[in-house]
Amino acid sequence: MKSTFITALSISAMAALSAHAQTTTPATDAYSPGAYTSTDGEELYQSFCSGCHMPDGAGAEGAGVYPALANNPNLEYAAYPAYIVINGQGGMPALGSFLDDEQMVGLITYLQTNLGNDYEPDATVELIADSRPYVETEETAEHEVREAPTSTEAEAAGDGGDTAMAAASAVTRHPIPGSSFPILLAAEVPADATLVYLSGTVPQVIDDTAEQGSADRFGDTKAQTQSTFASIEAKLTSLDLTMGDVIKMQVYLVAPGGAEGMDFGGFMEGYVQYFGTDAQPNLPTRSVFEVAGLANPSWLVEIEVVAVRP
Repeated sequence: MKSTFITALSISAMAALSAHAQTTTPATDAYSPGAYTSTDGEELYQSFCSGCHMPDGAGAEGAGVYPALANNPNLEYAAYPAYIVINGQGGMPALGSFLDDEQMVGLITYLQTNLGNDYEPDATVELIADSRPYVETEETAEHEVREAPTSTEAEAAGDGGDTAMAAASAVTRHPIPGSSFPILLAAEVPADATLVYLSGTVPQVIDDTAEQGSADRFGDTKAQTQSTFASIEAKLTSLDLTMGDVIKMQVYLVAPGGAEGMDFGGFMEGYVQYFGTDAQPNLPTRSVFEVAGLANPSWLVEIEVVAVRP
């Protein structure tokens, strides 16, 4: 069953494909109608993708590394290939300006249901639109601005839950337009604010009876995410900060033993217990990377955060 936490911009964080030899292609401009009118996914694949990824999706190596699309677990959720196809990555050119939203849906649906992939297609024109680069229009996108409280307001706020809100009072947080995915599009921090960089934090032992070196000592990705965030929260508390002060996060995930890729869904299940809740509504900007391994072979998660001191 697909995780309910995977939505349109889940991929902004899932940037770890095989390394490319070429330099990164910038994100595309807004779509402009061109000569490509077909909405047939197979035709679009053969026109735009097969030259590098091969007609059967087997991938290739040459001037660069072109990952196999056949039997690719990263294609289970449409948000991942949609973002990469539209915006490009590494040697992969951005195709967003060549294909409209319906054509993108056709192509992504083909990738999810062919080339040895048998995933439930979930691409929609709304998802595609959310994955395109944000273009400022005359009507400014909604964003949340928290003004610094006056001394009278701060005194009236007391020391309850309002303290956490005041901690991030000088930060302007821009949500992703038209998306409920629990990360920010951007965060603005005033020049006179103090940034606090917390070193990478790793999971804690949750079963000390488990054998040394066993994955059971730290749990699965969800459990490791929860214990890592609990440790981060304790560190921030010792610095007179809260999770609500976090504005930037980098996450490193390792594929569980026997799995073909990282457990992003498990990570999200742990993440949403600490961010975007009623008790702690502040969201950070965030990136998620799949890595080959961490210092302890049993660790599946490591997280770095940057916080703003009020």
